[in-house]
Amino acid sequence: MHGERFILVEFGLGTPAMILFALWLMLSRLFFALGLYVLLIGINYVVLLLYAIVIIRKGSSQTEVSDELAHSEQYIRQFSVQQFFILIPFAILILAIFQEAKK
Repeated sequence: MHGERFILVEFGLGTPAMILFALWLMLSRLFFALGLYVLLIGINYVVLLLYAIVIIRKGSSQTEVSDELAHSEQYIRQFSVQQFFILIPFAILILAIFQEAKK
């Protein structure tokens, strides 16, 4: 399992890098559509970065994953399917809104 610092660095560097890469693609005009898609996917990563920051600030990372670790076989299948949502623009943002509204 990756530590909190690794996850924060991964999202903290990866998210802006993805957005900058998307903007560069869009400015090249030849790859505008691809750049727009990557930018929209980058919005999903912004949401994940914000969740990572909240979890780390609360100091609840171990609590957040304890149930998943105890039932890893069930969650591995679930998370494998959920990973594909990141490729759908705004999917993570919409899911986060619904999840927060339920609270």
